[in-house]
Amino acid sequence: MFLKQFILLKKLFLTHLSLISPEFFIQYQSTMRLYFFLFLFISNNLLAQKKYTPSVSSQATNFVGVNAAFGIHLPASDLANRFGSDLHVGGGIEGISLSKGWIIGGDAFYFYGKTVKEDVLKPLRTVDGAILGDVGTYANVDLRERGFYTGLNLGKLFKLTDNGNRIGGIRLTLSAGFLQHKIRIQDNSNSAPHLAPPYQAGYDRLTSGFALSQFVGYQIISRDKTINFFVGLDFTEGFTRNRRGFNFDTRQRDDTKRLDILYGARVGWFVPLFTNQKADNIEY
Repeated sequence: MFLKQFILLKKLFLTHLSLISPEFFIQYQSTMRLYFFLFLFISNNLLAQKKYTPSVSSQATNFVGVNAAFGIHLPASDLANRFGSDLHVGGGIEGISLSKGWIIGGDAFYFYGKTVKEDVLKPLRTVDGAILGDVGTYANVDLRERGFYTGLNLGKLFKLTDNGNRIGGIRLTLSAGFLQHKIRIQDNSNSAPHLAPPYQAGYDRLTSGFALSQFVGYQIISRDKTINFFVGLDFTEGFTRNRRGFNFDTRQRDDTKRLDILYGARVGWFVPLFTNQKADNIEY
């Protein structure tokens, strides 16, 4: 059963990765390499610990702990007109009932990207696409994606395997919270005062609103705390609108209601901080 579920999840994950352009991996290869080796380092150190096998009567029945996760997002709906693919990193705190499978907690993730499709600085560009600085030279200005989501979640772990210590199953969570994103105007040459605060607020398209988020994937939890990770697909839908009173580039206010969608793959590690367990039996 575990092998079949793993193969299915692997196919879904590879299908998602096939939608991402090679340029995305080239842009973020150093960051993704860092995340990958950090995940391997944590996993190897935890697996290298001396294994403790408690009796069935002393095993944990509930976990409360924190999780850390990272992954890749693709945009859809209105968000796809503004940004490209992005990376996200986040974490949360949650409680898990091993007997009933219920999950309750809160989480947040920060996402960032280098692809901005909406050129908000177009009216300021010269014929060759450059932006003039304060001393008549060209300013080195980049546009970047920045955003975050935070919310409360409720879910369930549907157990597929349980060998007495290690539980494996389908993790499904639903979350409601707040989504915000904007265009970061990055003046690398520090020579464009007309794009510095407070003026950049007229170009950054600060957007926010109520959002829903879902995650479906596979999770493994060990009662002896050695192996606790999850991997799967997540989806976020934001019902947002522009929070700025006036856009300098269009010379008008934007009150359009938006549907901003993010979908992607996520992998994370769960670190138990507190467990509720039965008393040990003394055996001779």
